[in-house]
Amino acid sequence: MRRRSMLLACASVAGGLLLGPVPTASAATTAPELVVAGGTGEQSTGLVSVTARSDSAITSITAHLYAEGSSEEVATVSEFVLGSGSESDGRWTATTPLRLAELGTYRVVVDLTDADGDTSTTQSAAGFDYWRTADLHDFEVTPEHPDHSHQQVSVSGRYTITDPRTGETAPAADSAVEIATSNTGETVSASTDADGRFSTAYTHTYDGGGSVSPWLQLAAPGSQDGATVYVSPVRSDTRVLLDTDELSTVEGEPVTVSGRAEVWIDDDWRPLAGATVRALWSTESGAAAVRPVTDSEGRFSGELLMPRSGTVQVNVLSGTYLIASAEEPLRVSVARTTSIGSFAVTAGTNSRLTAQGRLYTGESTPPEDVRKVQIQYSADGATGWTTVTTVVPGFGDPEEGSLFQGTFTAPAGQGHYRAYFAGSADWQTAYSEPVFVQLP
Repeated sequence: MRRRSMLLACASVAGGLLLGPVPTASAATTAPELVVAGGTGEQSTGLVSVTARSDSAITSITAHLYAEGSSEEVATVSEFVLGSGSESDGRWTATTPLRLAELGTYRVVVDLTDADGDTSTTQSAAGFDYWRTADLHDFEVTPEHPDHSHQQVSVSGRYTITDPRTGETAPAADSAVEIATSNTGETVSASTDADGRFSTAYTHTYDGGGSVSPWLQLAAPGSQDGATVYVSPVRSDTRVLLDTDELSTVEGEPVTVSGRAEVWIDDDWRPLAGATVRALWSTESGAAAVRPVTDSEGRFSGELLMPRSGTVQVNVLSGTYLIASAEEPLRVSVARTTSIGSFAVTAGTNSRLTAQGRLYTGESTPPEDVRKVQIQYSADGATGWTTVTTVVPGFGDPEEGSLFQGTFTAPAGQGHYRAYFAGSADWQTAYSEPVFVQLP
C-alpha cells in the first residue's frame, strides 16, 4: 500500500539553505553539505532523519527544531545512527523518537561536523512533519468481478491512528470514510465503529472496470495508507426468442415486435430483466427502429413503423454485464397504399365493351405477376361480382398512374362493372367505383 499525505508542505527537497557563517577551513577542504532533513516518511514515528555529505566522514550531527514562525527551539536531537549510504554520504536516523507537545510541521536547522573538523549550520528546505498517521487494515472489496446476478460490491476495512505525541496506536473510531468507487468518480460514504471498522456497498453500473479506494476523513492534517482494488465486471451471453419471424401490416400502420430475452447464468438460460432490445430496419433509403426494455420475465414489446417491406434485425444490446446477442431476423411485409382512378366502360358493337382506368401504386410499380387488374361484373352492383377479363397495366409515372385497358364481351345487356387490384403482401387491395352500363 502507498502512503498519501494531506500536508501542503513539501516533504522532500534536494538541498538546504546555509545559515551560519562560512566555516574556517583551508581551500582544499569542503564544509559538510546538508541535503535534506525532516521525517522518515512515517509522520507518526517522531524520528528525525538527516541526509548529508562531505569530503570526509561526518562525525557529528545535531538537529534543532523550531515551531513555524518562531525562533524558540522546542527540541534538540544529537543521537543519530547511519541507516544507508556511507559516513561521508548517507542518511542518518535519530535513535529516539521525539515526544513534542503539539502536532505540526517544524523548521529544522542542522549542525554538521566532519572528520576534517569542518562544520556547517544549515536550515533544511523541508520541514519535520509531526502528524498523526492513519493505517488501513483488512481492506476488502468483494466481488472484484461482479456479474449480472451479483452487481452489488461490498467494501470494508479497519483504520487505526498512531499519535507521535504518545507513540500509541488506537482505532480510528467514529470517523467518516469516503470511498471512491469504480463508477467513474462516484463516491460512497461510511463511518467507522468503535473498533475503527467500516463497511458499505454500492451497485456497480459503469460499463468498464475501475478502482475502489478509501480515504479516512482526518480531523487534522496527517498521512494515511492508500489502497486500491480494481473491479472489473463480467459480461454474460444473451439471446432473443421472437414470438414470430414474420409480420404483416399496411402502409402507415406499425407492427408490434415482441418476444423474450434471456441471459446465460449458472449454466442455464434465464429471463433477462431490464435489458434494452433493439429492433432495427435499415437500408440506404431509410431506417426505422424501436428499443423496448424487457420486464421482470424478460418479455419485450415495441411498435415499429416501417415505410415498406423489409427484414428487421432484433437483438439485445450490450451493457455492463451483457454481451450483445446475435441478431434475429424478422420479416415484415408492409402493403403499400394503392388505388384505381379514371375507371370507365364504353359500349361498342356486338356487345363488346372496353374498360380502362389507371392503377396508382405510389412511388414504385409492382412486378408484372402482381400488376394485374381484374374487370368484374355484377348485376346489382353489390353482390355476385365475377371477373370477365384481366389486364396488365403498363409502367406509368407514379403521379399519373399506370394505364390499363381491356375489351371483352358483355355478359348481359346491362349491369355494373368495376376494376379490382388483388395486391400482394407488399401492395394493398384496391377497387374502382362501380359504373353502370346498358347496351344499346
